[in-house]
Amino acid sequence: MDKAFLKVVFSELMRIVTLPARLKPVKKNRILFTGLTGGNVYDYSCNPKYIYEYMRDHYPGRFDYVWAVSDLDKYAFLKEEGVKLVKHFTVSSFPILLTAKVVVTNGSYAPWFPFRKNQYVINTWHGGGAYKKVENERPDANFATRKRADFTASNIDLFLASCRVQEEQMIRTTYHYKGEVLRAGTPRNDKLVTGKTGEMAQKVRERYNIPEDGKIILYAPTYRTARVPVIMDGDYVLEQLNGRIGIEPAGSEKGSVHAGEWYFLSRYHRYQNNDMNVRVKGDKVINAADYPDMQELLSAADVLVTDYSSCVWDYAFLKKPCVLFVPDKLEYISKNGFYVDMDEWPFDQTTTMEKLCDSIVRLVNDNGHGDSYWKRLGEHIDKLGSYETGHAAKAVAEKILEKTR
Repeated sequence: MDKAFLKVVFSELMRIVTLPARLKPVKKNRILFTGLTGGNVYDYSCNPKYIYEYMRDHYPGRFDYVWAVSDLDKYAFLKEEGVKLVKHFTVSSFPILLTAKVVVTNGSYAPWFPFRKNQYVINTWHGGGAYKKVENERPDANFATRKRADFTASNIDLFLASCRVQEEQMIRTTYHYKGEVLRAGTPRNDKLVTGKTGEMAQKVRERYNIPEDGKIILYAPTYRTARVPVIMDGDYVLEQLNGRIGIEPAGSEKGSVHAGEWYFLSRYHRYQNNDMNVRVKGDKVINAADYPDMQELLSAADVLVTDYSSCVWDYAFLKKPCVLFVPDKLEYISKNGFYVDMDEWPFDQTTTMEKLCDSIVRLVNDNGHGDSYWKRLGEHIDKLGSYETGHAAKAVAEKILEKTR
């Protein structure tokens, strides 16, 4: 049976199951946060994490904070900050979910959990820009996916947008959302936009013992099952970069971007596994799949290699080289599709290891290619109509304050 249909049925059953909890009064000072669920989850992450930390730091003692997580022991450090933890999808969590005045989710609960009308549900979403289409816009969309999209729209009071095209094509069109949209960008990108990434990058270097002059290439493929094999050879990439990108002479105007050894970090999508024909090989590859914060990895990376992931939007604000490895491009387009045609993106598209490394070397070494890349990057951000301000968390906090007075 279709998974989307089962989720629709489950959503309707939840209305009945949670009826007793709906009789409890909503607590005006309670704010509940939830990140993505399912797969290799990173509960305390993404936009909800950055909103919580802003609220925690700027309004100490004012709110009753709750986090819904998959593993209570894993996030025990939040208890030390006075946060109440509840486990996802448990009966005991339902009264907490239904008595929080404000719910902050990056999309995980919006399509199925029937929140109350007197709650204020903020959907921060979990991807920026306007790239791969979401469920209801894909070629295999059906009645159930449309039903879920409608449920999502009716379940949200505030939707965060990263750019104009995302608002017009995904939020308004795909989800048929007619409510309020906050055009302040995404909280997880605030530090990337304002350039306050030094501490974030340092955390990654310390975690993986990478020296200050070491250079990091991050491979972060998106989720899919591919017929065309997508195999990234990390050792080959390192051999090429360490052999072809030398240390610049002292006093070079371009600085020391080339200095130091290269390190290869790999981070799969949370749902990805080797059976899906997308994999990384290499003895020198550092597995960063369990690293909890993607924005910190992006901050540390000197080069990003990805494919159809919306992380290209986040990384664009760091103004560093990004190259796409897309041997299954035609297959992915036929299965999924994009809001903005892929050929309009500013990033080099490669299908072999050789071409991938050539593109990286050209960008890092500049050689006239980089000037064109930086120009295309800026034009792309402008064309999508960026809403990123660097102060999104503050803007969300102000909305929360309005609703909890």
